Amino acid sequence: MNIEIAKSDLVEALNVSSLTVGSGSDLSSHYLFRVQDGAVETLSYDMRVFSRVPLTCKHEGDDGDAFTVEAWRLDKWVNSVGDGVLTLATGENGEVLAKGPRAKIKLRSLDPSRFPYWDGLMAEAEETGKVDPSTLHRALTLSKWFVSTDDTSRPEICQAEATEGVLQATNRRAVSSVKMLDLPDLNLRIPGKDLGTVIRFLQDKYTMENPVTVQEASRPAGSGGGSCAVFLRPDGSYIGVSRPTAAMPTLEVKPTDIEVSVELNVEEFHNAVAVLSASAPKGHEAVTFQSKDGGLTLSMPSAAGGEDEYPLIHSTESSLGDTVFTLDYTYIRAIADLFALDNVKFGVHSRKSGGYVSFQYEDDTEEEDTGNQYYTVIVWRK
Repeated sequence: MNIEIAKSDLVEALNVSSLTVGSGSDLSSHYLFRVQDGAVETLSYDMRVFSRVPLTCKHEGDDGDAFTVEAWRLDKWVNSVGDGVLTLATGENGEVLAKGPRAKIKLRSLDPSRFPYWDGLMAEAEETGKVDPSTLHRALTLSKWFVSTDDTSRPEICQAEATEGVLQATNRRAVSSVKMLDLPDLNLRIPGKDLGTVIRFLQDKYTMENPVTVQEASRPAGSGGGSCAVFLRPDGSYIGVSRPTAAMPTLEVKPTDIEVSVELNVEEFHNAVAVLSASAPKGHEAVTFQSKDGGLTLSMPSAAGGEDEYPLIHSTESSLGDTVFTLDYTYIRAIADLFALDNVKFGVHSRKSGGYVSFQYEDDTEEEDTGNQYYTVIVWRK
C-alpha cells in the first residue's frame, strides 16, 4: 500500500485524528491508514472516542489494505520535514517507509487486523439534524463547566445529556440547561471527560466553516452492541463518542422571574477578585456578595485573619437588602468569558436554608423564539 499526499493535506487530517489518539503502547496510540471504497482514510481511537478523516491523496492498494503508524512519531516527522509531497508506504518487513523531500525513515507498524473498526456501528447511524458548529461549541462548553467529576460514586452526573433538544449538566452544586432550538430532537449522552475532545473538534478552523451534522448510532447486543454520538463535517471527517449506559437523573430546571438581582461589570469583578485573592488562603475561590453602604460589596477571608472587602462602583444590586450569599468566582468568569459579556446579570433567589443565583441568555436572532436558550442555576447556602 502506497500513499502520496501533500504535507498541508496530511497536517489538516492529523489535526482531527490526533484528537482521538491514545498515549499507551497499543493500537490506540497509532494512526491507521486504510483503503475503503476506493479512497484512503485515517482512523484513530482512544477508549470512548474515535475519529475518521478522508484523505486527499494518490494511492496504490485495494479496499481493505491498511497499515498503522505510531502517532507521536508521525506527528514529529511531519512537523520536521519540508513542504511538498510526502509518501507513506508499507515495507517488506511490515514497517512503514516515510519519505519526505530530502530523506526517508522507517516507522513501526502494528497488525491492522486487530484494530477495533466501527464500520457496523456507523452503518446504523441516523441523523439528528444539522447545527452551526459555534452554537454546539457554546452549548457543550457551558455544560463542561458544570459536569461532576465524582465518577466513583455518581457516574450518572459525570456527563452531559441532551433529551429532546435540552442539554443539561450538573455537579450537584450547579445546573446548566440549554434548550437547543436548532436541534429540537437532539438526544445524546457524552462523558464529561470526553467533552473537551468534541469541543476541540468543533472549534477547528475547518470544522467552523460549515454546519455540522449530529448523528446517533446504536447496535443491539447480539450485533456487537454499543451506541455513540457522531459529529460529522461535510468533508466526511467526524468525531464519535461512545454513550455511557447510566442515564442522568431528571432535572426540572425552569427559568423563574427575577425580582432581586446583581449586575456585575466583568472587568471590575475580575479586578476585585484579583485584589481579594492576593490575601485569601491559597486556592480559595469563594467570594461573598452583600449590599453595604448603598452599594454592592465583595469580600473574601484573609489568610492573615478576618475578612477583606472590595466595594464595587460600576456593578449594581437590585433589592438585595440583607441577603448575603457566597459563590465560586470561577463560575462567573466562565459564563462571562463564554458569552463575551461586559456585564453579567444574575437573579438572586432566597430560600429558607439558602438559595441560588440564576443566569439566563438567548442567542441573538432575527426572528422571535428561534434563539437557543441558556439557563444556569448555582446553589448557595447562608
